[in-house]
Amino acid sequence: MLTERIVRDAKSDGKARTIWDGEVKGLGLQITQGGRKNYVIRYTVGGRKRQAILARAGETSLRDIRKRAGEELVRIRAGEADPLRRKREEVEAPTFTDLLDRFFDDHVPRRVEAGRLSERTVQEYTKQRRYVEPVLGKLKVVDITRQDVEKAIDRPGPTHRNRLAAFLSNLFNRAEDWELRPQHTNPARRIEKAKEEPRDRTLTPTELAGLARALEGLSSRFPAAVGAIRFAAFTGLRISECMAVRWAEVDFEAGRLTMPDTKTGRRVHDLPTPALELLADMPRIGEWAFTSARNRPVTYAYVRRVFADAVRDAGLADVRLHDLRRTVMTAAAAAGVGTHVLRDLLGHRTTAMADRYIRAVGNPVRDAREQVGAAMAAMMAGESGEVVPLRRRRG
Repeated sequence: MLTERIVRDAKSDGKARTIWDGEVKGLGLQITQGGRKNYVIRYTVGGRKRQAILARAGETSLRDIRKRAGEELVRIRAGEADPLRRKREEVEAPTFTDLLDRFFDDHVPRRVEAGRLSERTVQEYTKQRRYVEPVLGKLKVVDITRQDVEKAIDRPGPTHRNRLAAFLSNLFNRAEDWELRPQHTNPARRIEKAKEEPRDRTLTPTELAGLARALEGLSSRFPAAVGAIRFAAFTGLRISECMAVRWAEVDFEAGRLTMPDTKTGRRVHDLPTPALELLADMPRIGEWAFTSARNRPVTYAYVRRVFADAVRDAGLADVRLHDLRRTVMTAAAAAGVGTHVLRDLLGHRTTAMADRYIRAVGNPVRDAREQVGAAMAAMMAGESGEVVPLRRRRG
């Protein structure tokens, strides 16, 4: 039987040997040829004898190792995974990089093929991978905690942080679906979102005129990019939608653009005359309206760079590409365009953003209260209390 003294005094005699315990059958003290002492258990699984190291002799007491060995043997007899199998599974468990590889090599292509994922979103996912993989890449998927996720999304800017958190939540949902983590253990779930202040920058008529002059100065060198920027300004379309325009989707006679793949699905967009005239003046190079000689649509990075040059040349500050779309929609709201029409101009499924633009240019409830209150005061003063009809916003 093993005792604390035997464990302490056991020495190597030049070859490996094991001293077996008489209290817990299968528990032994292994002394290696080099003199290292380990507690081991010997057991049988599937008719085969196996032996596994439980701990170094100096890391635990004999009393505690006997308790642990007894518990392990009970689990083995109950058919649970034995120590060697658990160790092998731990070594072979996929890392976060393995999860990313499966996500991009298998899941993403299938979603793209099914029309459930746009190329722009794939590009965004790829960009987000570059931020989170250096932090989480070597960790086992099953071991990643909420604290690990918080560390990975610790980036400047609330928008950046929130997008990374959403990307990781999506990844860990897939990990649960693929049984790489237990169900309902997503470490990115319920992470508090950073507060994002809505951007409300629009361009004044003077700023638009200055931007137009600057774009004109760049048009000879960057005709496709400048064309896409102007088209966005005339139509209020997202810049990604402008870059994706194909000649086959433009109906000059009807003045319409068919967009088969947008954030909200297939849409038909009526084109204003300035946009049609711009397209008519663009050179026909391949299938894309805004393209290079390689017959590819201009890229977002390329258009953004040209736009930044135009903003600088115009002497403007804090102006982004998406501000053109916001300017168009704010102007439409100020002109009295109703909520539902504005929703369709935006290409949104709901009226939430349309309501926001309308609120930005006025407060119809406040205006109504002012007029009704003035009428009531006039009537109470014995004067005419006619309520002047408010301009109706039709949707």
